Amino acid sequence: MLQATQATGTSAYVPQMEKAGYIPTAHFILPENCWTEHFYAPQFPVQEAFLKEYAGNKAAADFIAGQRHEESLYNKYKEYYGYVFYIGQKR
Repeated sequence: MLQATQATGTSAYVPQMEKAGYIPTAHFILPENCWTEHFYAPQFPVQEAFLKEYAGNKAAADFIAGQRHEESLYNKYKEYYGYVFYIGQKR
């Protein structure tokens, strides 16, 4: 398993991939708009509908509050973390 805590950049994972028996062939960083436009933005109308359907349900309200808190954390700290996808070929 790749250890995120040991990484200082995208190249930090290459030796781990090689040790696991893979030849690194490519990698890409998930762009910010994948989070903002394609993940978080579409959630808002669905969350509103969910809250309307389960009006008065504390568990439902807490669930949506947690989802919205996650989005606020992303917006606050997005420059410090993200997702990188690595593609490797088994040796």
